[in-house]
Amino acid sequence: MEYLSVGKIVDSFGIDGTVKIYSTTSFASKRYKEGNKVYILNPQDSTLKEVEVVSFRHSGFFDFVRFKEFTTPEEIKEMKGFEIQVIKNQKDLNEGEFFYSDLRGCKVTDENNNVLGIVKEVEEFPAQITLRVKREKGKDFFVPFIKNFIKSVNIADKTIIIFVMEGLL
Repeated sequence: MEYLSVGKIVDSFGIDGTVKIYSTTSFASKRYKEGNKVYILNPQDSTLKEVEVVSFRHSGFFDFVRFKEFTTPEEIKEMKGFEIQVIKNQKDLNEGEFFYSDLRGCKVTDENNNVLGIVKEVEEFPAQITLRVKREKGKDFFVPFIKNFIKSVNIADKTIIIFVMEGLL
């Protein structure tokens, strides 16, 4: 089974065991829906603990989630920095949508099949999602993840074909 990281525990919040999470998912309200199961990854021993969502709210940069298994702030303090994970499920995506983890490591080529680099990171900016592409030699470059630039994405072959506009590289 493959898991996706959807956030990191920042701290406890309040006295009822609510967890303050810095989320890295675009689907926080779906991931933290009441009754859903998520997993807490312990980075020291790589164990996963299944927990059930009791409540969710978003405020500012953080999500505040209460899990059935925790009722005190002391229980949460021990888990600062632990990742929140979910089971990866392609059904969560619409056509033309991709998990960031699937895009990382993809080979980026131009329309003439010239290799330009490898996707190092997927970054979210206010205007759009952007691929940070690492070149073999030279500085990284950025490609907006929009139809004007992205010609095709083949996750199975780990290849992304882009339109290279003047000034992009």
